[in-house]
Amino acid sequence: MTSPPPLRVLIVEDDPQIAALHWRLLERAGGFTVLGQAETLGVARAMLRTLRPDLLLLDVHLPDGRGLDLLREARLAGTPLDAILVTAASDAPSVQDALLHGAADYLVKPVTPQRFTLALERVRERAALWAQGDVRQGQLDALFTPAPADAAGLDPDTLRRVRTALREGGPVSAAELGVSLGLSRVTAWRYLEHLVESGEASVSTDARTGGRPAKRYRRA
Repeated sequence: MTSPPPLRVLIVEDDPQIAALHWRLLERAGGFTVLGQAETLGVARAMLRTLRPDLLLLDVHLPDGRGLDLLREARLAGTPLDAILVTAASDAPSVQDALLHGAADYLVKPVTPQRFTLALERVRERAALWAQGDVRQGQLDALFTPAPADAAGLDPDTLRRVRTALREGGPVSAAELGVSLGLSRVTAWRYLEHLVESGEASVSTDARTGGRPAKRYRRA
């Protein structure tokens, strides 16, 4: 199973130090290619037209306008892209505008690397669904439901890592997944079975193991 192409990102941020930090975090996360940085709304408009990014990392307050105007204009033009707001603006109108225009996430500065990584994973999940076509209810639930620990006591960060491993790799057994993620086989099995129950994964039996048939899991 081939890995999806990297998502192309335009950073719209007037603070060069913050922009450089976000650039490093994107490179460290993998699966993203940074196209460049725009410090003003005017420059961002021009770069959006010529570079056609998949993702905007977008500040609200820019020297010549509101970053949210760029997202609104892109939606009105039918431009297919996603956006993460990274801003000091926490006022209700800005948050409402971001939700209205379909932003994937809204991060209030200062942002921790962990929270930034979670936002990137949300974008990856959305991109995978858009490329897939028909979407199952379990996948929709994962997309639209916040990620607290569920009733079974599953850790949201571990669940995210398991989802990522299934999306980016081929069919895998609980033992193989446990080795790759540093989990016990039983723990990996619990998370995989949870994804099967929610409709996000499917399972089949591999009888070619030379011993007891092994369950192999893949993204649904």
